[in-house]
Amino acid sequence: MKKIREQEFIQKYNQAYGRAIGAERKKRKLTLEKLSAGIMSRTMLDKVEKGIVQWTKVEGDTLMLRMGIPPEYFESLASGEDLERWRQREDICLLVPGQPEEAAAAIDDYRQKYKKREPLEEQFLLKAEVILMLERQRTSGREDSKVILDTAIQAVDCTVPDGWKQGMESLCLSPGELDAVLLVSAALFQNSRREEAWQLWQAVWEYPGQHCWRERVMVMVLPQAAVLGIRMASVSDALGELSPNQDISLEDMAARGAGSASKGWEAGLPEKGWEALELLRRNGCHCYVLPLLDCLYEFEATLFDRPEYLDQIKGFRKMFLDIYEWFDYPGYRIWQGISVDNIRDAGMTLKMLRKCYGKSRENAVYDGDELIMTSRQLERIEKGLHKPSYSNYDRLVKQYGKFGGWNMPLLETDSLEVLEQRQLISTLMECRKWDLAEWEIEKFRHAVNPDSPRVRQELLFFEAVLKQKKGGDLQECLEILLEALRCTVPDFEGKDMKWWVYQREEIMIASNIGSFYRRLGNLDEAKKWLEAVLFSIDQNSFRTGIYHYGFDIAYQNYDNYLSNIHSIDNTVEMGESIIEKLLLLFKISSAQDLFYHIAWNAYEIAGEKPEEYVSFRQIWEKAFRISELMSGYMYDSSMKTFLTERESKYLS
Repeated sequence: MKKIREQEFIQKYNQAYGRAIGAERKKRKLTLEKLSAGIMSRTMLDKVEKGIVQWTKVEGDTLMLRMGIPPEYFESLASGEDLERWRQREDICLLVPGQPEEAAAAIDDYRQKYKKREPLEEQFLLKAEVILMLERQRTSGREDSKVILDTAIQAVDCTVPDGWKQGMESLCLSPGELDAVLLVSAALFQNSRREEAWQLWQAVWEYPGQHCWRERVMVMVLPQAAVLGIRMASVSDALGELSPNQDISLEDMAARGAGSASKGWEAGLPEKGWEALELLRRNGCHCYVLPLLDCLYEFEATLFDRPEYLDQIKGFRKMFLDIYEWFDYPGYRIWQGISVDNIRDAGMTLKMLRKCYGKSRENAVYDGDELIMTSRQLERIEKGLHKPSYSNYDRLVKQYGKFGGWNMPLLETDSLEVLEQRQLISTLMECRKWDLAEWEIEKFRHAVNPDSPRVRQELLFFEAVLKQKKGGDLQECLEILLEALRCTVPDFEGKDMKWWVYQREEIMIASNIGSFYRRLGNLDEAKKWLEAVLFSIDQNSFRTGIYHYGFDIAYQNYDNYLSNIHSIDNTVEMGESIIEKLLLLFKISSAQDLFYHIAWNAYEIAGEKPEEYVSFRQIWEKAFRISELMSGYMYDSSMKTFLTERESKYLS
C-alpha cells in the first residue's frame, strides 16, 4: 500500500469534517451566522468548514448536534484540560438531583477552578443550578419561583440568540440548549404561567422533527421532554386545568379507551411517553429512562394501544431499578449531551505511540531535521498539563508512520449519508440481523471508494464477520481480519501493540482477531491480542474514566478466553466493572450480553466452590433475569431465544 504522509491525512480529515458541516449547513439553507451563533464567530466557522482550523470538542459536537447529526461519526482529540473539565461536569451530572449539597459544592468548585469558561460550559452549570432549585422547591417550598425562572432564562441566553421566547423554529439549537428551554418551561409552570409553559414545551417537543434530526440525536432530548410534559399535565389535571392545546383530559382518555386517546392532544401524553421510550429502545439508550418509566407506570393500561404494554413497562422499570441498585448508579441524574467515547487525549496519544515504537522522549522530540520541543515540554504534554500546538502535534506523530490522523470521520468521506449508512450496518450487526446487514453492505459498496484505506478496512471487516456467521473457514476469516488491520496499522508485527492507540474500528478488528485465534485453539496469540486491546483502552481512559467504543466487545472476547483456560475466579467482578463503565454512556446495547456473561461465570464458579453456592446463585439468577428483560428492551430477538433455551438451567 502506498504510504501517505500524516500531514496529508490530517488535512484531509479536517477538511472532510469541515465539508460535512458546510454541506449539511447549505442543504438546510443555514447561514454561517445562524449555525455559529453563541458558539463561535462567523469567521471561525468559515475556517472550520474550510479545514483551516482545529475545533474544540464541545464546539464541534454542538455544531453537529444543532443540525441533528450525531458527533459519533467523527473521532477527535482533546487536551488534558478539556477532558478534565468534561470529567468534572460528568461528576456534577451524577450528583444532580440526588445529592444536592454535594452537587452544589461541585458546581462551586468548577467555577472557582475554571474562571474562564466557554458559554456552553456556563450554560451547563446554570442548568444544573436550576434543577437543584426546582428540587429544593419541590421538597421544602422555600425557593423563590421568580429566581428559578430568571436563572433558567439566563442559561438559555448563554448561547441562544435573542427572540427565542417568540419562536424557536427558525433557530439552530442543540439538545443541550433545548434542555435549557425545557427548564424555562418548568420554571414558568411553577410561576403559574402555565399557558406560556405549555407553548414553550410544545415548541421543544416539535423542534427535532421540524429540523429532521437523526434519531440518535432526538434521544438526547425527547425522553426528558416527555417526562416534563407528563408531570405538568398531571399537576394541571389534579387542579382541573388543561394545557391550552389539550382537547381531552387523562380521565377522559381512560374512560373512552385507547382508541379515543389517539384523538387527544397531539395523540395524548401517554403516546408521547410511549414514543420517547420506543426511541430509547430502538437506539439502545438509557438516558432519562427511569424517570420516564416512572411516569408511564402511573398511567392506566387502557391508555396504550396494547394493554399488555403496561406490564412490559413495569418489567423494564423493575429491571432498571435492580441494575441501578446493584451498581449504586444514580438512575435519577442529568446528562451533558456531549459524549467522549469517540475522543482521545492528545497527550496520552503521544505517550502511547512513543512507547509503541520504543522511543525515549529525548528521541521523540527530534523529527530528523530539527528539535520540535524539549523533552520536558513533551513530558508535560503527555501528562495532560500542557496542550500541544496543532503544528507541533502533527510533527510529533508523523515520525511514527501512523496512517490516519485524528479529528476525522470514521471513513474517508465527507458524506454524512454514507457515515449514517455505515452506522446502520454496525447497528444491524450488533442486533444480529445478518441478512439485513448484508443487504445494506452491498448498497454501501456502491456509495464508497473501496481504495481508501479506512473504507477498505471496513469492507474487509464486514466480509470476515459475515463469512464467519455463515460457517466459513475460521483461518480464512482470521487472515481477512489481519489484512483489514494492516490498512491502518501496517507495521504491527513486532510492535508492542498494547501501546497502540486503537481507533474505533481497530478495536473491533483486534478484538475479533483475538477471538478467532481462541476459536482456532491458539490461546497464546488470543491472550496477546485481547490483553493488548484491553490495556490500550485502559490507558486511553486513564484521565476521563470513560471507556471508548468497543471496550465491552473486547471484554466479552477476553471473558471467553478466560473460560477456555479455566481461569474464571475473578470474572464476575470483571463483568461488574465493565457494566459499571457502560452505564456512564448513553448507549448500553451490549448490556444483555454482559449480564449473561456474569450469570454464566457465577454458575460455573459456584460449581467449583460449593461453600459459596448460595451467594453465587443469587448473582446468576439476578443477572440472568436482567439479561432476559434487557433483551426485550433492546428488541434483541436472537438473544431472547438463546436465553429462553437456557432458562431452565439458570432459574429452575
